[in-house]
Amino acid sequence: MKKYYVLAIMLLLVMTVTGIATANSLWDDSKSMYADKVAFEKGDILTVNITESSSANQQASTEASQNNQGNVGAGTGILDFIKSLGYNQSNSNSASGTTNRSSNLDATMTVKVIEVLDNDNLKISGTKEINVNGEKQKIKLEGMVRPEDVTPQNTVESTYLANVNIQYSGKGVVGDKQRQGILSKVFDWLF
Repeated sequence: MKKYYVLAIMLLLVMTVTGIATANSLWDDSKSMYADKVAFEKGDILTVNITESSSANQQASTEASQNNQGNVGAGTGILDFIKSLGYNQSNSNSASGTTNRSSNLDATMTVKVIEVLDNDNLKISGTKEINVNGEKQKIKLEGMVRPEDVTPQNTVESTYLANVNIQYSGKGVVGDKQRQGILSKVFDWLF
């Protein structure tokens, strides 16, 4: 009986050692245990916080003046019918103009990673349309972002985007009132 007992213990030890040697870890070393999954692959989703503002001021002034004088003496000989002649001309012109423009755009939108470049930068693109009471607003965004600028919540500020193209347009009653009518365009063209 003692012989069977020793054999059973040896068999149990062999199975335990073999099981430990071939066991796979439940832990995936390629992923962090504490960090969320951050969008770094094609098809992943990012949220962009758009905070853009721009302002431009331009001033110009011009002054020009011109004076012309001339005298022609009386004719002699067969040209004695020509009288003495003189002229004086003076022109002056001054103009000034000022242009001021400022714009702000604050929005949040979700975009998709459409390509991962060789340097691991992410090419992103997205469109957002909002329709409220017949007013249609559309925001289109394209650009590139560095992976280190993406937060663990998969958000990025628009100021961190490179080669960014943001288009904001609107149609509807309010947008239509902002456009010039046909007669205004004709008068602007004529005058």
